[in-house]
Amino acid sequence: MNLLSKNPNAHYDMAHGRPLAIEHDRDGSHIIRFNIEPEMGVKEGETQETQIGWQCQEIRIWDKPTRANIKKAIIRHYVDECDEFAVVNDYNKHVLGVVSDESAVAKYVDFLNFTEDVSTIINSIIN
Repeated sequence: MNLLSKNPNAHYDMAHGRPLAIEHDRDGSHIIRFNIEPEMGVKEGETQETQIGWQCQEIRIWDKPTRANIKKAIIRHYVDECDEFAVVNDYNKHVLGVVSDESAVAKYVDFLNFTEDVSTIINSIIN
């Protein structure tokens, strides 16, 4: 699972500039934005593609925006806790010889790579 391949779920115009990676909202939550990229398009009446805004992936958290809280929120946004337990349990069953399932290893490695992608994204958000 590659976070960079996920479709953006938030779009912003050019009026206020590049959106912040972490923004405190008035309702007490924090908006966490990552993979913030220019959004390109052709403006009405024009023929040449230019930047029309910004696109990103966005989640909301209610806890203090620490590395651990952000990591948990991003992971839970994409992977349900039950699904994570299933991946880990299938891997453990295979390693311990309870069930032979080579695909369990690949799924587990994929999940571990995903968590490393999340860590990399958090490092880019929190310097």
